Amino acid sequence: MSFCELCRKNDIQVHLTISENKTIHICMECNNNFTANYMGIELSSFQPGIYEFSGIRGKKHIFNVQRRVSPMGIGYEANEVTKDGSPGFTVAVMDGVDCDQQLLLEKLKTKVKKTIFKRYLKKSFSPYGGKTISIKDSEVTGRFEYNEDNDTPKLVIDGKEFTWEEFGRMLNSYEGFQFQLKIMDITEDIK
Repeated sequence: MSFCELCRKNDIQVHLTISENKTIHICMECNNNFTANYMGIELSSFQPGIYEFSGIRGKKHIFNVQRRVSPMGIGYEANEVTKDGSPGFTVAVMDGVDCDQQLLLEKLKTKVKKTIFKRYLKKSFSPYGGKTISIKDSEVTGRFEYNEDNDTPKLVIDGKEFTWEEFGRMLNSYEGFQFQLKIMDITEDIK
């Protein structure tokens, strides 16, 4: 494991080229500070790391929350830490470089809570005794994830990973219906 060349305590997350022959390998917080200093932005106090949220029936969800500062704006991203290493929930927000950073962090927390409480899938038993997963209320929201096994992305719905084949089986009861597919950035709010 390699550590940041600036703070020497956090893992390397960014490879930043600062001149033609010079690249530094730094952690996200040092990158944020470097970018903010370069752009003249004052960063508010923020402690990156583990945050815990309670979901449905009091289930605990553990998220690794990070801040990202770029010329495009300031963002916060929360990635669920799961026991089995599966993708889990990912929630992000972004605003301009002159935003109220504490308000933006609160927006992330609100969005995390909303995300972990909303379910789009339901489990049931088929008449033949098998378990089935189906779409609840004819609406589903999720995200695409990289699939190293083949050239089609994986789908993450309700914090769980599905293949396109599994998702297709969920759609069997909708044969003959029409649908609308809308793809949005991870930082956008879903209505």
